[in-house]
Amino acid sequence: MKQFLYLLACLSLLVSCNKQKSQGGIKTYKAGTEITGELSGEVVFAGNGIHNYYDIAITNDYYAFLDYYSDTLLQVRNKNDFSLYQIEPREKDTFSIAYPSFTKYDYANNKNRISIWDNDSHQLKRIDLDQTQTSPTVSAELISMTNFISGNICTNCCITSKELYAVSFNPGKPQVFFSSNKITGQYAVPGYPRITVPMPDDVLRKAYASDLVINEEKGVIVAALRFIDGINFYDLNCDMTASVSFADYYTIPVPDITNKYLDAEQSKKCFIDICSSDKYVFCLFDGSTNFTGNSVIYVFDWEGKQKAVLQADRNLRKIATEKSGEYLLALSPNGEGGRDVIKYNLKNKI
Repeated sequence: MKQFLYLLACLSLLVSCNKQKSQGGIKTYKAGTEITGELSGEVVFAGNGIHNYYDIAITNDYYAFLDYYSDTLLQVRNKNDFSLYQIEPREKDTFSIAYPSFTKYDYANNKNRISIWDNDSHQLKRIDLDQTQTSPTVSAELISMTNFISGNICTNCCITSKELYAVSFNPGKPQVFFSSNKITGQYAVPGYPRITVPMPDDVLRKAYASDLVINEEKGVIVAALRFIDGINFYDLNCDMTASVSFADYYTIPVPDITNKYLDAEQSKKCFIDICSSDKYVFCLFDGSTNFTGNSVIYVFDWEGKQKAVLQADRNLRKIATEKSGEYLLALSPNGEGGRDVIKYNLKNKI
């Protein structure tokens, strides 16, 4: 009976995805929301109250994590047994104020290299985990990115051989993300979908905050919106090629009590993270104001066509996958004040 219901849900999803329109060369899709598969995760590492990981990177042989509170900000663990492989302590002048984050894409990375973006110094820290170490800490190549960033704090950095793509914390005008290079400077990608209801300027300019992934080989950027239930597809010139909606009316963020600023706590959390494999894009949907309930993962191909709607068995805050896309690694809060690392097998789910 359960398999029959899944089959009906899959057929409904395919019908929904075929409802495609074209607006000025932009393909628009109405996504299905029926669950097509359920994910049951394995706790591969218990955070307890000690580890509060907030970001993940996956290489050929290692899992890398960034920790909110530990003295060792970066912790690298072997894939086979989760044993600690390398660490990076918090430094006096680096990684001390704003929390750094892994780049979502870095063209220079391969095999066992990771990249960390630091907003305090506007430096990119590239770390080769295969490099022979004489101590438990890691050495890194530091690259100044001040030519790409004009004093603003950003997140979800994706770096190609020619361009930086990132999301601004404090945009000067409504934008989904921005691109930047040393020659032409920054370009703010206009907000989409259009919000027609009256809204204070400071709310509107942050309403389109997103999470990004890039496939440089396919020439595609995907932006999953944090406060609006929509997902946009672009080429590397930042021209929109497709847009996905999930209802007749978009969810939009709300202003705070002063009616001036965006109230992030009271606004519905839509797509709170995104990751990708060679074939698919995985968009993590929360749907609550306070991170309650089990998360849903919407799966698309790189052309914007929906492939699956996967219901997780718990609330997730972060997801990551490797190129093959055989599994998802996720972070989930536990009852002891830490975050567990959960592994989901994706075999026969898409």
